[in-house]
Amino acid sequence: MPTLKMALAVADMGFNLTPNSVFKLADDLGIFEKHGVKVEFVTLDGTPQAVAALNSGAVDIADITIDSMLRLRAENDVKLRGFLANGQGGSFLIVGKDEIESVADLAGHSFAIADNGSLDHNLTVAMLQATQSEAPNFVPIGAPDVRVQALAAGRIDATTVSFGTYLSIADTPNIHIIMNTDELGKFTPSPTKLISAMETTLETKADALQRFTNAVVETARRMHDNPDEWVEAAAAARDDLSRERIQAISSFLKAQWCLDACMNETNLVNVVDYIYANPDFEGVKRIPAEDVLEFGFAQKANETLGPYTPPN
Repeated sequence: MPTLKMALAVADMGFNLTPNSVFKLADDLGIFEKHGVKVEFVTLDGTPQAVAALNSGAVDIADITIDSMLRLRAENDVKLRGFLANGQGGSFLIVGKDEIESVADLAGHSFAIADNGSLDHNLTVAMLQATQSEAPNFVPIGAPDVRVQALAAGRIDATTVSFGTYLSIADTPNIHIIMNTDELGKFTPSPTKLISAMETTLETKADALQRFTNAVVETARRMHDNPDEWVEAAAAARDDLSRERIQAISSFLKAQWCLDACMNETNLVNVVDYIYANPDFEGVKRIPAEDVLEFGFAQKANETLGPYTPPN
């Protein structure tokens, strides 16, 4: 079987301490190669750059928020469709300086985000609206590791990052969790982002996309069933974290791996309905959920790999 090529946009080339690590793991463990697909990782900063790269053909696929896909279709007729989720459930928390005791105290403080419209930004805004809290001063500065290091250095006051990313600075004096994952997860349904491609790419590179999807689902199942393997890979890549912390992250991730690609139609339609119920979407043309979703690749992956069954 000849190898097919795909270009995937990523926020950074480091080992991500979330289910996003599935892509690097699939590459490092030879699972992409096993399925006959070679994936090129292209580092891009935020949704606008990713969308521009998708439009130009510089990348084939990117992790895009569902609300961004809806806006792009409604306002610019950009025909993106999401076909695969790489994680489910809430893994984000808000962390900041000790002087910020609660989200009600964020007003007037600097709050680092990846970019306007990025997932961390959208999650934070949804929470602020739901709790009727005044917004902080959002400062776009890039990737999660950059944001927490800026917080640790005192250059910004707060940020939203994953539990795993936060652990890299957890021992920093005068830094604490303002809102934990369970609390923040109440304000948004999941998944909020999908691996997405232009409709033309879905048609012209269907074989490569299917191989990619099969490999990602197989890798997610393997990491779920063999958490020690994930711990070993993370420990090798992240010498800034103790093994105990990495094991804690692994336990936290157990329920977040997408063992079936997490493309449940009923759930995703509910996500779209939730987005349109947001005051920020008032006046945005209503786009049917099926116009930004593609279920065929996930369905075929589950047919090819078989339904997930826990190990004996």
